Amino acid sequence: MSHTKRQEISQNLERFLQALPTLVLEHKGEYALLRHGRIEGFFESALDAQIAGNQKFSDQIFSIQCVEDIAEELGYFSYAVDPRLP
Repeated sequence: MSHTKRQEISQNLERFLQALPTLVLEHKGEYALLRHGRIEGFFESALDAQIAGNQKFSDQIFSIQCVEDIAEELGYFSYAVDPRLP
């Protein structure tokens, strides 16, 4: 994974974790598409979020997180780790 992609994932995860308590109230179970620390939209599936990211960002630099109370391993979609968890 490139340095740029790692930086993007880290920045997006930080923003996502800050917003998570509020996001869970309205978007639980949905997938957030993130870029440059901003949430670009919510989708019903990780695949839908991936397709939207591919279409919207030609450089393919974005990340996807599931809006849940607990972290979910998304494999290719997420290499991020919640630093709050042991």
